[in-house]
Amino acid sequence: MKPARLLLAGHWGLGKLIAFYDETHISIDGKTDIEFTEIVDLRFEGLGWHVIWVKNGNTGYDELRADIEEAKSVKDKPTLIKVTTTIGYGSPNNSNSYSVHGNALGAKEVDATRYSLSWPYMPFHVPEDVKKHWSRHVPKGAALEAEWNAKFTE
Repeated sequence: MKPARLLLAGHWGLGKLIAFYDETHISIDGKTDIEFTEIVDLRFEGLGWHVIWVKNGNTGYDELRADIEEAKSVKDKPTLIKVTTTIGYGSPNNSNSYSVHGNALGAKEVDATRYSLSWPYMPFHVPEDVKKHWSRHVPKGAALEAEWNAKFTE
């Protein structure tokens, strides 16, 4: 987002606005410390935002869920949820490396990553329990889409 919009969101106290910032410390050119020294938390706090830091975005799902609920409860200012992750998490030879930033892993590294993450399924296979979990959202999503589309036919 552009700085002026960040400032305006904080100034207006847009409490329903939640933004995520993925902090990997990696850019296309290498580690970000060679070019980027901004402390993002302080910048957003200075702009009037509520800031939450999820220190383990790779596997800290419960913490992330709790922090999203906290962000929803803040009504007087926008919230930034900074999530520290490892780019290419699980890839034995490419994680935390700029080389994984936009490059294909290749078949051998994909297999090694699946093994590293204990993912026993073949590529593009979605396990039944995952399908079942996510398919429960289909009716609500379809209703919300129909409601949205109806706004344009009025």
